[in-house]
Amino acid sequence: MPDNNRKKSFAFHCSVEVFPPGELAALQKHGHRLEALAAGEIAASSEADRHFLLVEKDEADPKTVAERAWLRLKARRELEQADRQKAPLPAPQNYGMVEFDADRCWW
Repeated sequence: MPDNNRKKSFAFHCSVEVFPPGELAALQKHGHRLEALAAGEIAASSEADRHFLLVEKDEADPKTVAERAWLRLKARRELEQADRQKAPLPAPQNYGMVEFDADRCWW
């Protein structure tokens, strides 16, 4: 049975401008698996998987490019989510004044 995750490209759900090319490539290649590990959808099957889970919980330092990329991805997603949740600025007040008294200027 084919693996559907391999057919779809990894959805970053954030801006990718902050990722160095190596980290971007690592997430495109391993992102589906890392996301599934982090969400508990699949069990860790190797020492590398177990180390990744420690990194994901901030209990270990990243050793691989993919682990560093995952931490950057998490931080970027959190930042952009916080930005989206900020209340929009109120519209500027209009006090009925004509800007720069344009109705009275001769030039």
